[in-house]
Amino acid sequence: EWAFMNTDVFAGTKIDPSALVQKLDPDTRSVASIRRGADARVILPKKEKLKLRRERWLQKIEAIKLAEQKRKAERRRRATVVVGDLQPLKDALPELLELEAGGRRRVRVSRRPRPAELSRMSAAQRLQL
Repeated sequence: EWAFMNTDVFAGTKIDPSALVQKLDPDTRSVASIRRGADARVILPKKEKLKLRRERWLQKIEAIKLAEQKRKAERRRRATVVVGDLQPLKDALPELLELEAGGRRRVRVSRRPRPAELSRMSAAQRLQL
């Protein structure tokens, strides 16, 4: 019984050999397969390869240092007792130039007179307000 099941698993299956071979469009290829299939490779001398490798390594180190500095700065800001982290608030606020430009327009808006000015006005002037 067991031998009969093992021998007949693929007995009735018809597979066309041309269906097994498939070609992918250049757009659907992965980056790794494109790199492997590239015929026009630039051949660099060993010194150049070492320089490039060292440069990439230094860039990684610099990126790690920068990330660590940002993390430390954020920790310091969060550790500030009363204020906390103001960086998100600072990012959300408008720039000083925008505020100054907007402030100049709003300065000439009709304002109510102060009490000292009201006392100097005549009764007729006060009624006009």
